[in-house]
Amino acid sequence: MKDEVESGPKPFNRLTRLCEKMTDALEVAIEAEAAESPEVERSEVQTIVFLEDENGAGLQIHGYDDSMSAMVSLFVHMKAIFQANGKDLQFVAIPDSPEGVDAL
Repeated sequence: MKDEVESGPKPFNRLTRLCEKMTDALEVAIEAEAAESPEVERSEVQTIVFLEDENGAGLQIHGYDDSMSAMVSLFVHMKAIFQANGKDLQFVAIPDSPEGVDAL
């Protein structure tokens, strides 16, 4: 897998195009559900679509205000998955510069 990271508002490779199609399908399903049962109160649906193959990965966040909110949600879910499997997941900050080591 490549270590290169690319980001942008539009899909830029096969996997990010597939991610976009998945979130587009989600929007269609949400609209159809609302049309079938307009009396049901709904909250905003948020999702993180992550696809991977032997050549790389693609990711798209949908319904979140920003990528930081999506990451927080992802970490909460990861922690719950670990706990459900009898494990503990802890996050430790790692400084990105030698000067930051002294601050720990």
